[in-house]
Amino acid sequence: MTVKKYVNIDGTPYPVTISDEEEALSAAYKAGGAIIGIWAPPPPGIPDEKQAAPIFWKCLYLVTSPKELSPQLLERAARRRAGFPWLIAETSRLRIREFTSRDPIEPPSGEDGNGVFSDWEKREAYRKTQYTLYEHGLWALIEKSSGRLIGKAGITGEELSYHIYPPFRRRGYAREACEKIISIARDELGLSGLLIRVRKDNTASLRLAGALGFWPEKEEDSFGSREARFVLKFCE
Repeated sequence: MTVKKYVNIDGTPYPVTISDEEEALSAAYKAGGAIIGIWAPPPPGIPDEKQAAPIFWKCLYLVTSPKELSPQLLERAARRRAGFPWLIAETSRLRIREFTSRDPIEPPSGEDGNGVFSDWEKREAYRKTQYTLYEHGLWALIEKSSGRLIGKAGITGEELSYHIYPPFRRRGYAREACEKIISIARDELGLSGLLIRVRKDNTASLRLAGALGFWPEKEEDSFGSREARFVLKFCE
């Protein structure tokens, strides 16, 4: 079974091929199109030839039936293949989206993710794996009024992190971004809670953690630790 659909991105149609046939998926991929594999685990004892087919490993998404397709899944597949970022959310002043290869690299610092965001190749590897494997990570924060990249924020595992670049601090951007990301963690990702780590000498971040509803985690054997841990549990 092979189905081809088109996704409109900024006025341009992008093809997405959905198939359980190796030849159809391979041809679509070689032509530069996005592919979604149709695959279901075989009954026990029956060899799974499709699982071994290399083209199925190139599919960012697999479904067991075309009925599982949604407009969001189709758009994600098309955007990932074409290199366009996925828009996570918007606030009154910010766009929260995935990083792209065209975003400027930030200067090396203690907030650059051990070099991930201050080295282009490392960031490329990060965005190509983190977003596709987990559908979340640290995202770019774009100031709507200027279109400038003003920092990053997001979720890794169940940890909330953020970093607003110095020229854009003291404007409430961190709280604005984090409040939106917390709602995404609760309502879209289905997490039961979040953790945030804050340096004990960072009074601004300590205040923000409290304003966001985080509570200090009970510390055990924390003598000498430079970080405080705060937790936020979502009501069931």
